[in-house]
Amino acid sequence: MHLIKVSAINSTNSFTRELLKENPNLPLTCVVAKKQLEGRGQRGTSWTAEGDKNLTFSIFLPRPGINPAQQFLLSATVASSLIVALKKFQLPRLCIKWPNDILSANQKIAGILIENVLAEGKVMGSVIGVGLNVNQESFENLPQAASMKIITGRDFNLEEVLQMVLAELEKGFAELSEKNSTSILNNYKNNLFRRSVPSTFRYPDGQLFTGMIVDVTPAGKLRVKKDEEEIAEFDLKEVSLCY
Repeated sequence: MHLIKVSAINSTNSFTRELLKENPNLPLTCVVAKKQLEGRGQRGTSWTAEGDKNLTFSIFLPRPGINPAQQFLLSATVASSLIVALKKFQLPRLCIKWPNDILSANQKIAGILIENVLAEGKVMGSVIGVGLNVNQESFENLPQAASMKIITGRDFNLEEVLQMVLAELEKGFAELSEKNSTSILNNYKNNLFRRSVPSTFRYPDGQLFTGMIVDVTPAGKLRVKKDEEEIAEFDLKEVSLCY
């Protein structure tokens, strides 16, 4: 994997997309920023991280080998690969909060934002943004956020963590294919936060309901058992899982 390190940029995803415009044949590349000024998260949120204390990076994956209808396989692969990497640092109770937040001890330590480049009905490439909270010690107005240091009480070497994460992601990319979809989805579901546990969900209008996660579809929709055994499917913008 080609590695590019920069000091301070607005967004590693945006920077990587600019690289792609300059070089349409960009190989597997990782852009790592010491400080990200305008990091982005899911649902239009921002991702804020102290410089030199966390990892903010984006990977360009050329030709991931999946069709547009199966884009979620990449998301599942990235989330599961992060779980494997972080387990090597003895973080407790690691899991994936649908669709792709990484939790440890019920607190969010990482987020993923994937932007796929589509052309001629194919996924021509993917820009995979990852924010991982490593050594930051406080998160103002973010009660559910934490870092590897907060959870374990230990300082971590950023370069060591980065290399471990990239190694596991490369393994995941090597196995990413439609023929491996069942295995990829099973790995994802086995790490899913609050699966088979009664949970509270919120509709976009703020209304709450109780249900139980039973599955995730190949398209990434959450399957939730509601009252009277009804099973409903929800897309990303249709429901959120409360902690």
